[in-house]
Amino acid sequence: MDEKEIEERFEVLSKKILELEKRVDAKLKENEKKLDEKTNKILKQEALLALGIYIKTMEDLKRNLKIIRINIIILGILIVFLYITVIILMLKLIKIF
Repeated sequence: MDEKEIEERFEVLSKKILELEKRVDAKLKENEKKLDEKTNKILKQEALLALGIYIKTMEDLKRNLKIIRINIIILGILIVFLYITVIILMLKLIKIF
């Protein structure tokens, strides 16, 4: 093998290495793009999950506040009946004396 053949083989190998590097770079970019797409998809799903949890929590809070409101109304009605009962009993006691 003379020096010229060695140089030619070296050039051929260099070109092949350069081609391989280009392919590897292209494949890396493609994989990065796919990874970014998957990451974005996961982030969207997590955002939707967080939104769903927020909406469910708000609905539960709304339901609980409605129950509390009803309980306050019932308590108010019971207090009114208690006052009426006390007034009636006081009037009966006054009539006795």
